[in-house]
Amino acid sequence: MFDFNTEDYNSLKTSQLKRMADYWQRQYLLKHSKKGPYGKIYCPLKKLFYHKSRMQASHFIDRACMNTRYHPDNVHLISEQSNVWDAKVLVDGYKSKHHKDYEEYLKEKIGKKKFQELLDMSKELRIFAREDYIKVIKNFRDE
Repeated sequence: MFDFNTEDYNSLKTSQLKRMADYWQRQYLLKHSKKGPYGKIYCPLKKLFYHKSRMQASHFIDRACMNTRYHPDNVHLISEQSNVWDAKVLVDGYKSKHHKDYEEYLKEKIGKKKFQELLDMSKELRIFAREDYIKVIKNFRDE
């Protein structure tokens, strides 16, 4: 285990920097999320509030796509109920119920034009270097 607060990036492997970037993205999302009773966090897909332990940083476009992995339009706090369980419910024309709900939410939130731009961006190949992860970490940590 390593310290997520370290600034000694040279001592970390690239895989650890990726983990740290994911951690700080989640912290950023938690900090800026819509809160409800007892500090619970709103899930825009289920339209309910959940404890933060039941919320996941969910990527509309798979997180393996580095070009959109940390893009603010692609990653949102979504309930485990939707991100895991609704993702197993099949819906015609979509990968799952979760993906259908997520697409509808994004089109409403960012608009169809920005949604299409996000899809187009996902088709561009990008490989992250150490410096890219460090930039992401600093970005999310300092906000």
